[in-house]
This record gives sequence, structure tokens and C-alpha cells, in this order.
Amino acid sequence: MKGRLSYVPLLITLVLCLALSACGAEEPTLVPEVEPTTADQPQPEVVEENSSPAVESTSTRVTQIAQIEGTWIAPAYPGNFVLTVFPDGKLSVATSLEDLERGSTDSWNLTIEDGQITATGYALCLGDTGSYIAEIDEEGNLRFVSIIDACDARLRKMHRSLPGRLHEYILIYHPVQ
Repeated sequence: MKGRLSYVPLLITLVLCLALSACGAEEPTLVPEVEPTTADQPQPEVVEENSSPAVESTSTRVTQIAQIEGTWIAPAYPGNFVLTVFPDGKLSVATSLEDLERGSTDSWNLTIEDGQITATGYALCLGDTGSYIAEIDEEGNLRFVSIIDACDARLRKMHRSLPGRLHEYILIYHPVQ
């Protein structure tokens, strides 16, 4: 019995070696590499060339306070925003012309350098600085087109409603005569 047991490990080793050599004896089957098709890759957006001449923007970039000095009104939901820009760069805003004339407490300072408008000094967002680019379109309307501002209260009055509102809006200010 003892002699037979000594053959068992040898027999197991032999079976394993035969199995391994049988697997290794065959040539490996080469699977052809498939080139990705264009359907598998995201396609860049193709812009069709138009034979008509390019339309140039007729908006003027705001580069000095004098361009936006005065009173402006923009429809919002609900109501309006009315703002006045003073020659020294102070901006006051209210929801009606009457509130603005009574003396709005919503005010801050604007400075413009190289076409970049900086907003500072708003009591609701002390320390927050807003950065804007504004344009005046061919009809004389004012729009803040590029805005970086951590102050949501100021952002709502300068550009648009906060995301997720039931009635979102983008503010376009019209001059008040």
C-alpha cells in the first residue's frame, strides 16, 4: 500500500504536465485586431460652409462708463429691473423706477479697464468681485454677455435669473428716456 501511494504524486504531476504540454503544443489562434470604425468614435461637429457673406456683429463692446451712464430697464419675471449708472461708476438697481428714484439700497461700484467691467462694494456680498463684459446692440440695448460673479444677488440683477427657476430670464436693458 505504501508503494502505491508514492506513485500518486508522480501520477498527478505527469497528468498535469501532459495537460500543460497539450495546451502549449497548439499554435495560438490569432484573433485579428479590429480597427475601430468611425461609428465607434465620437464625430466632430461639422459646420457647413455658407456661400453668403459672414454677418458681422453690430454690437459695441462697453469700454468706458460714459457709454452706459444713465437709466436702463429690463423685463424680468415678475416685474422689471431698473438700474442707473452714474458718471463715477456707482450703479443703483431697483424693481421699479419709483423705487430707484426713492433711493435704492441695492448699489455697487463699476470700474472698466480694457473692456473688462469689475463690480465691487455690494453690501449683500462684501468681498465678492464680479467680472463682466457688456455690449450695446444696434438698437441701443445693454446686455452683460460674459459674467463671472460669486454673488447670486448681483448676478440676478445684472444678467439673468438663477438656474432652476420656474421662469428663467436673460436681462436685456433698454435705455429709459
